[in-house]
Amino acid sequence: MRSKNCRCRGCDQKIADVADAIKNGFDDMWNPAFLHYSPDAGRIYHGKWSGLSFAHEVEETDDPTNDMFPVHERMRVRYTARSQRFWYALRYCDKVLFVRTGISDRGGAINLVNKLQKQCQGKPFHLLLLSLQSDDEFLNLPNVLHYNVEFNPDRMYDDLEHWMYCTEVMQGILESFGMSSKNLFWWTPKIPKE
Repeated sequence: MRSKNCRCRGCDQKIADVADAIKNGFDDMWNPAFLHYSPDAGRIYHGKWSGLSFAHEVEETDDPTNDMFPVHERMRVRYTARSQRFWYALRYCDKVLFVRTGISDRGGAINLVNKLQKQCQGKPFHLLLLSLQSDDEFLNLPNVLHYNVEFNPDRMYDDLEHWMYCTEVMQGILESFGMSSKNLFWWTPKIPKE
């Protein structure tokens, strides 16, 4: 069960929204028609994927209540680049580890695995779920691994101690997969032209 004080994007973002975003190539993720700023919450909510929100896109110099254009433009540049890096990495890697934080359900995990399987085009992959919930929800699901831990992106942003805790936990998880800086796929912020 999610803490009532938890506002992290991973907890709020529905796993079905993640599957649909990947299926659709992330189209509309940064579409201004779907982005709505909530002054009360201090975050941007997505209209197409109701579980998707953005906590750290509005800067102090922005006036999102009266003019969202600078925020929309920044998001367009930022998320277009992230999407391109995602597809580039998927195309050139040998094995894939997808990581998702936040509460998930079994049916949503199966749906996401099916979408990922199509995108991986035969490459071996795993879906790593990090959430404070029972491992029983995901027992015997092919390609799915679950760790009952909290990885709260908003809390990491605000609390260095939580960030360091998550870093240590993630290092242990990656090492259990045999991953290190020597065999991870790294790429530059700008995708090379093919």
